[in-house]
Amino acid sequence: MEFQRNDAMLMEILQDRKTIVGFLDSIFGFLRRNTDFYHTKKDEADKIGFPKGMRDQILYGAMQRYDPDCALQAMNAESEMPAPPAVQEIIVESSDAPKSEAATLLKSAFSPIDYKNGAAFAGHCWSQTLKDLEVQVLLPEELKTSKNLNIEIRAQSLRVSSKQNAGHVLLEGNLSQRIKHNEALWTIDHNMLHISCDKSKELWWDRLFEADAEIDTKKIDCERYIDELPDDTQATIEKLRVQQLEADKRQSQLQAANPEQAKTMDRLRVAWDAEGSPFKGQPFDPSIVRMS
Repeated sequence: MEFQRNDAMLMEILQDRKTIVGFLDSIFGFLRRNTDFYHTKKDEADKIGFPKGMRDQILYGAMQRYDPDCALQAMNAESEMPAPPAVQEIIVESSDAPKSEAATLLKSAFSPIDYKNGAAFAGHCWSQTLKDLEVQVLLPEELKTSKNLNIEIRAQSLRVSSKQNAGHVLLEGNLSQRIKHNEALWTIDHNMLHISCDKSKELWWDRLFEADAEIDTKKIDCERYIDELPDDTQATIEKLRVQQLEADKRQSQLQAANPEQAKTMDRLRVAWDAEGSPFKGQPFDPSIVRMS
C-alpha cells in the first residue's frame, strides 16, 4: 500500500532527526524550500499559495483526521463493512471498537477533509479534485465483508446494496456527470467503503447525484498537485524555491560572519509574523525595515 512506502521514507527522516520536533522541522522546512505552502495569496489573480488562514485550516484538519481522541476519528474506526470487486479489491482489517456512540455520531462520521469540495450525508460523503472523484460509504455491521455486497459502478450511476437482501440499498443514484467507470477502484478500510475514479472531463461538479442539492462552487478549493499546474505556474514556484535557497544561503553566511547581526535578524524574523505586526503574512524582507 502507498502508506507503507511513505512510512518507510518518513521513518528515515525521524530516525535521522531523533525527535518529533526535529522531524516536523524537516517537513515544514521542505515545504518552505520546495513548495508554495508558505506563500500567501495577495488577491484572486495570484495563482500560487493559499488564502490567508487556509494553511492553519489544512494543518488542523490533518491533525484531527488522525487524532484518536477526536470523535470523528473514533467514528471512522467504529463501523464495519465490505464490498464486491470493481477493478481492484483491498480489505484492511481493523480491530473492534466500542459502538455505543455509533448511532448518535452517524451524521458526523466524516471529517471535513473527507468531503473536501463535495458534501456529506448521513450514510455517505463525496469529495473531488478537478480530475478525480472519491465517494465514501458507511457500512453497517451486518455487511462487513465484500462477499455480502453488490457494488455497481457505471459511467453515470453508482449502486451499493446487500447481496442477501436486494432491498437493502446503501447508496444509489444517477451521477451528475460521467466517470471513467472501467478504471474505478474501491477499497474497504476501517469499515468504510471508498470508491475512487477519474472524471470523464476535467471540471468541478456541483453535486454528486442528479437529485442532490447543489454545493456552493464558489467555495471550492482549487488546489492542484504541483506537477498538474500550468508550466508558467510551475516556473513561478521553482523561482520562489531558488530564491528561498539563496536567502537561506545568505543567512548562513551572515551567521558565520557576524553572529550578533544574525541574532538581530532572527529576532526580526520572529517579530515579522507576530500578532499585530504590519508585515504579518508577507514574505520576510528585512530590507524594508529601518534599523538603527
